[in-house]
Amino acid sequence: MKHKLLLTGVVLAALTLAPSAQAQLVQITATVGGVTQTLNFSSLQSALSQLTGPGLAASFPGYTPGTPINANINYNNQPLTLIVPQGTTTAVLVNPSTGQAVAITAATAGSAVNNVRAFFQGDTSVATPVSSLPASVLAQLPAAVRTAPTLTANDIAQSAVRFTISDPIAGNPSALIPQMVAADYLAGSAPSGGLLGVNQPREAGWRFSLGANIIATTQGGADTRVFTAPLRGSYYIASTGSEIFLDAPMSFVDVSGTSVFQGSTAIGLRQKVLSGQNFEWNVTPAFRWGIAGSESFGRGSQAVGGSVTSDFRYALSPTYTLAMTNTIAYYQTERYNWSGGSVDYNLHNQFYRNGLSISRPLGEVLGRPLQGGLTFVDTRVAGSQWAIMNWQEYGIVLATGGRMPSRFTLTYMNGEQNFQALRFGFSTSF
Repeated sequence: MKHKLLLTGVVLAALTLAPSAQAQLVQITATVGGVTQTLNFSSLQSALSQLTGPGLAASFPGYTPGTPINANINYNNQPLTLIVPQGTTTAVLVNPSTGQAVAITAATAGSAVNNVRAFFQGDTSVATPVSSLPASVLAQLPAAVRTAPTLTANDIAQSAVRFTISDPIAGNPSALIPQMVAADYLAGSAPSGGLLGVNQPREAGWRFSLGANIIATTQGGADTRVFTAPLRGSYYIASTGSEIFLDAPMSFVDVSGTSVFQGSTAIGLRQKVLSGQNFEWNVTPAFRWGIAGSESFGRGSQAVGGSVTSDFRYALSPTYTLAMTNTIAYYQTERYNWSGGSVDYNLHNQFYRNGLSISRPLGEVLGRPLQGGLTFVDTRVAGSQWAIMNWQEYGIVLATGGRMPSRFTLTYMNGEQNFQALRFGFSTSF
């Protein structure tokens, strides 16, 4: 009971972490007709709608068609600059992080905004190189922008992964692809109904698991909460030590008040390779496909790949068990049409997730065996550049046996870019 109260208290603390200064997904600081204002929006759609003539006139009374516009856009903590030169309906979008820029032209101000929206959704037909603009328009732009390399929506997505720590697809431990790798690691090290020791008895046949997993972080100007329902079905063959499983964690993600869907499905085989009186070794190959996106974000993506996980357990004594788990994985993104948009992140990454745990029996709870342990996991990313290329996790795990085995975990995460998070997990099998 004390353990449950402790876990509950820490989870409540995780859910009430102080919010960051970035309150919403998009923040625009615009100067129109000599007037500067800062506006906040919960979606890219609502932010772009503000840039139409009626929207601008409502916030900037001095606005008339042809008035020059200069706006700094914070798009999920990714800086962008929008320039509309005087007397034109041409929007020039600049990414200061990469030095790229693009011109989006149209006959009217209204159609220009529609074209900007189409650009963010991956439509390349509305974009032209800045250098191709008329000389009278180029003269109103900064010198570095006039000759800047052409920017695409794909570049913006990749830049978000490289320079921000709250993109929903990749770049940080809370994103889709790292969560897919973590799910592979868990499938190989925590089989349905399994306890923490060596050669623990397991019933043959079907077993199903469900639970809840919460990650809470307030870093990099964004508040991120990940609420996951881990779902797994497996069939265990006791005579060969083989477990065939289907794993499907589904998540609701809240990024600064903006909702994102995140989910994946994997099929794999956990196979006992070697075992003895005081050790066992299991290997788990798995193939996984995942998807994440949001209409408010204005983009989504899918990811596909596979992994191999090795889980070696050794009884140090009749009381303590040491487990060494290692996952090698490869994942890449694929273009996906989300809410009418299709953006290609074009990411190709390898992952090396290595962990240690030490556990021991703790007695009984309600007549059920109770085991506890300490865990450490280190994750390294190679390949396409991310904002956070490595992070560490320090955790506590409690596992109970009996008719409905259950597992409780509490983990502190930290990594590059001063990333910090708390994660609570619970699962039960039947």
